[in-house]
Amino acid sequence: MKKSRKMVYLFQILCSVVFLGMTGLLSGENLWLNMISPVIYGRTFDASAPDFPESFSDGLIGGWLPLWLAEKDRALLSGNSYAELYPSDSILAAVYAENHPEGAETERLEDGEDPAADAAAARAVNAPAADSQGIVYTADMLKDYSYFVNQFYAIDSTTYAPEGLLDAQAFMDMDLSVDLGGEEPKVLIYHTHSQEAFADSRPGEMADTVVGLGALLKKNLEERYGIPTIHLTDSFDVIDGVTDRSAAYTYAEERVRQVLEENPSVKVVIDIHRDGVGEDTRLVTDVHGEDTAQIMFLNGLCRTSANGPIEYLQNPYLSENLAFSFQLQAKAAQYYPDFTRRIYLRSYQYNLHILPRSLLVECGAQTNTVAEAGNAIPPLADLLYMVLSGN
Repeated sequence: MKKSRKMVYLFQILCSVVFLGMTGLLSGENLWLNMISPVIYGRTFDASAPDFPESFSDGLIGGWLPLWLAEKDRALLSGNSYAELYPSDSILAAVYAENHPEGAETERLEDGEDPAADAAAARAVNAPAADSQGIVYTADMLKDYSYFVNQFYAIDSTTYAPEGLLDAQAFMDMDLSVDLGGEEPKVLIYHTHSQEAFADSRPGEMADTVVGLGALLKKNLEERYGIPTIHLTDSFDVIDGVTDRSAAYTYAEERVRQVLEENPSVKVVIDIHRDGVGEDTRLVTDVHGEDTAQIMFLNGLCRTSANGPIEYLQNPYLSENLAFSFQLQAKAAQYYPDFTRRIYLRSYQYNLHILPRSLLVECGAQTNTVAEAGNAIPPLADLLYMVLSGN
């Protein structure tokens, strides 16, 4: 009996030592949290000896509450507004326009300045001023992989997104600007699912579908920013008068590649959809006092969580695609908070392999009105201009 009791005591002492060691009180490194972090948080946790009290508390709480570290990081960054500290180019351009009366442009041209530079300045005046409640993401803020992913992405359960694939620093550093001068088209808009409509769409009225949104985006890009744009209104999802989406992406790719061959100046391809959600879900936010459908960028990763890369779906421009949607999302966070949902990552290709600057955007859902979806187009045009102009 006494021997058994001693064994129990020794076992308890051993467990206590192991517990203290794993939580960092003995070594200064929280072994428990380091073991579970790659699985739960998708990143490595570390702590030095001087920080062992914090390491200990993080280990105790983080081991039982999987989102502890992400929430802690978010709390540290809440309430910070960087937009007010660093005025954007569009704000400076607007200030210049306000302080230079009509005729100033003529005076500058007489002085021998570049007309292209003046045209770019005129386009910049149309770009939005940063919302005071927006946030400017920096590399330091996004160096924590878990925080970065939680802020920017929603990953489908069928999809494999390894840590090396999503690189905030690389996405920030990538130059996706385009020479917007000249009369040749720079942007191509199309609709793989042309029949997608909204809550109050009129039957048979293409203006009330995503095709109407494409026409609005073309108008905004051309009239406000002087960006020549092609809009395809083909119905890739209608076969012999019947809606059939089984081969829509194949038909769309063939047509888009044909147009690109005819127009090699096109550098951006945008596929506009609308999402499908539960009937009780309303994807609405406020932009300049108007009810506006929220938008969502979608990236296909060409890999599944079960089998990894899909051999028959290759995308040589995957990094550029991801950087394009990331930069648009980051600009939205600064200028139009709550306008975009998190970028959705799914397994397949979605014709995003056609060009480096290929984009699939879900504009609202079937529960939005035509007006709400239409109100989302000017902000989308703003975001596109800012990224493509390099502002």
